[in-house]
Amino acid sequence: MSSRNQRTSHNKNLVKNNLSKKPVGVLFSPAKRKKELEDTNLEVLKESLKAVSKEYCAESSICGLKHLVDDNTPFIERIVWIVILIVGLVCSVSLVWATFIKFYRAPLVMTQMPEGVSVSKIIFPAVGICSNNRISKRAVTKLAKELLKEERNKNYNEEEMLSFLFGLGQLYDYQPINSNAVPHMKLHRILGEYDVQDLMRSLTPRCEDLLVRCVWNTEPKNCLELFDFRLTMNGYCCTFNYLRVYDSIFLGKDSRTRNIDMYKYGNKSSFDFDQGLKVLLRLNESDDFYYNIPLQGAQLTFSDAYDFPDAPSGSYAMQIINPSVQMTVIVTASFTEASRDIQHIPIKLRKCRFYDESTYLPFYTYSDCALKCRMSFLLNKCNCTPFNMPKMVNSRTCDMRDVPCLRIYKAQSINIRPDVEQVPLELELDMVGGGISCPMCCPTCSKTTYSYEFNNVLIYPDDLNTVPDYDREDWL
Repeated sequence: MSSRNQRTSHNKNLVKNNLSKKPVGVLFSPAKRKKELEDTNLEVLKESLKAVSKEYCAESSICGLKHLVDDNTPFIERIVWIVILIVGLVCSVSLVWATFIKFYRAPLVMTQMPEGVSVSKIIFPAVGICSNNRISKRAVTKLAKELLKEERNKNYNEEEMLSFLFGLGQLYDYQPINSNAVPHMKLHRILGEYDVQDLMRSLTPRCEDLLVRCVWNTEPKNCLELFDFRLTMNGYCCTFNYLRVYDSIFLGKDSRTRNIDMYKYGNKSSFDFDQGLKVLLRLNESDDFYYNIPLQGAQLTFSDAYDFPDAPSGSYAMQIINPSVQMTVIVTASFTEASRDIQHIPIKLRKCRFYDESTYLPFYTYSDCALKCRMSFLLNKCNCTPFNMPKMVNSRTCDMRDVPCLRIYKAQSINIRPDVEQVPLELELDMVGGGISCPMCCPTCSKTTYSYEFNNVLIYPDDLNTVPDYDREDWL
């Protein structure tokens, strides 16, 4: 019995021990095996990568790699090769990065375009003829007589009134004519209530007095049919092919009166040497009263057909026509059309705008952008804009009271600071208060630019007038 009980007790202990060990095996053995398996796989992966890398370095054509894995290579030599390879890698990455940045700043987009551009797409430029005599003596005499009828001017005579009205020339250059010039406020009171643009328009010599004969493409024309009396930076002038709809109102950004189709119209020449525009001028010295530049003759101006003729804003060329001179102007046009494929490139990188990419203007051109920026500057400083600029909506036109303010900011208002990080020293913008900052203005992507060659030939009117009528050209 005792041996049997001992065997039974021993069996119970074995069962008890087995039962106590079994839960431990179920909880920890799979995790341990999993960890051992992961370690084994990692070791295999490391050995595989080491073997592949060693084989790649040994068989690679890159100079120096095989020396790093060669067991016979001394330690110092390996260090030297490591340094050489690192330096070469840094240089290669730097070169690739510099090339990428260069392309990113000025990417090249190639698009197959039809060969050649039709001449019919190139519009004849706008032409302006402005007499250097900016105030007609007949017109200002008439104005003087009307002003003398006013009660406030009863103490003046006609000669004194004409000397006062000579001060209207300050509206062109904002500078006093001489030390005896009438004070601007006194002239303002003499004029009473007046509209500056209407006043200066009425005093400017008319086109019918300046233009005698005109020809367009070998066909004689009535000059008043070809030329309009329009506003320019020189005041009112005789303009040909000036397609801008308004010259007294600078339209706001909500206007949609201009579109790209308007460039399809306008006077187009066949561009032959003997064709184009011909004009015969007559300069009436007896009507001279005020010259904005101290030269007899007239100013011949050229600009884009749709840009306001304004020198500081670009798209403008000018030449003085002297009396008794035949001037021949050869115009060369360069037509640049940018593909819309570059429109996805940021404006800051391509540095140009398409006509419909600006919220500042309804139809963008660089000239209009610069003009509006300059006008906004003067409007902010003097609370008005000069009469020889398009009138902005809800703004006042400067009169004689504003001449001192315009005089102060004239130099700064005609200098536009380009949108660059560092302004070149040769621009000398420090002398004009840094110019006007117009970061919203950059070149137009598609445009037509003109270059001009002027040739003058002296003529003798007395000898010309002796030629019989039947022997003269029809337009003469």
